[in-house]
Amino acid sequence: MTASFTISQVEGFKREAKRLHRDTHISHSQALDQIASANGYSNWSLLAKHSDAHDAAKTKSARPPFQFVRTPELMRLALLKVPEPRGWGRPTRSDHAQQQVEDLSSAFTSAQNAVQFAIDYVSCLLAVPRFKLYSAAPAYWEMRSWLPYSCHWVEDGKHILVNRSYKPVGQVGKDWANYAEFPNLHTHFANDLHRSFTAQGSRDGYLFNDGCLPWHSRVDAAAYLDRLSVLSQVLSS
Repeated sequence: MTASFTISQVEGFKREAKRLHRDTHISHSQALDQIASANGYSNWSLLAKHSDAHDAAKTKSARPPFQFVRTPELMRLALLKVPEPRGWGRPTRSDHAQQQVEDLSSAFTSAQNAVQFAIDYVSCLLAVPRFKLYSAAPAYWEMRSWLPYSCHWVEDGKHILVNRSYKPVGQVGKDWANYAEFPNLHTHFANDLHRSFTAQGSRDGYLFNDGCLPWHSRVDAAAYLDRLSVLSQVLSS
């Protein structure tokens, strides 16, 4: 009979896999599978399912969807440049704006939730009569971090929503992230459905490109909103 593991044991296995990945140069997913095999399971996904961590994740997924709550007036304020930082060793104005953005990558309960959040965000943005995005404004970094850029292929029909930095959508900054640790943002659908929400001139699965960034103009934001709506329909079908 195969064993069931505690959260602490699973975290220990993850550390072992990181060491194995570093020492042998095999991929991180291969290292996880080797650890799983050594502990009675054919792959890491099966081991993870037989753990307290999996049960905790199931309980966590029962949370209500994370909602975007902001009025157009508050959005207008988020579009303003932050004050110039003061003091020695101060960050740049742009860095200071980015530091004000909350990491939401673990707050979303599902890929569908992340897409609906993005729809509500862009709808609120478009409710501001006139807007322009500056790199010294929090909203600029929110959009780069919180909005889906692509449905990135992971394996066997599984995809994950990523932001403009190819990090799990909602993550702030460019720190390394293991996609396997964000199952809340994973989804499954056939690759040919990518085309239904892909921006013109982009590779399949990309909701925008450098020529139609949603923070560049109202027209681009509105077109992006339309593609988000299509993606939402794909995820709910």
